Amino acid sequence: MIRLAFSATVLAFSAAVALPAQAASATLPAGTKVTVSLVNAIDSGSAKAGQNFSFQAVEPVTVGSRVLIAKGARGVGRVSKVKKAQGKSAGELTLQFVSIHAVDGTSVALTEASSSKGNAEKGKASTATIAATVALGPLGLFAHNMVKGKDIFIKPSQTFPAWVKSNTPVRVP
Repeated sequence: MIRLAFSATVLAFSAAVALPAQAASATLPAGTKVTVSLVNAIDSGSAKAGQNFSFQAVEPVTVGSRVLIAKGARGVGRVSKVKKAQGKSAGELTLQFVSIHAVDGTSVALTEASSSKGNAEKGKASTATIAATVALGPLGLFAHNMVKGKDIFIKPSQTFPAWVKSNTPVRVP
């Protein structure tokens, strides 16, 4: 009888030690803002539509007192539109932040694209034409052709807002 009680106690203790504590669950609500930045620079002069890129969370995302997306959590995005600068036309770049990883590894879908346009240099072109016309006479009318639009260059230090697409359950350790 004592041996049976001892065996039951050892078995119960072993089961308690062997089973990990169950993680709590929290929901990351749709529309939650996630501030992100690129891991590597992207520019409209070399990017291709459909190209994937990596980004990271700039700050932790919390619900209540629980961190659901850690600072530095990685995500994947896609270049959805790109236009190189040509002549006086500025470059354009549209980035889509597709998903980011929560603290439990869950892929959290994001929505919203971020678009940027480069400096078209139209004001500078007009100024160059006026200044060149005054300085060079009629030949100066062609000076605006020397001013070029610029490509977009997005540095990793630039931040963007992205939003959680739908309610996402996350296990919190």
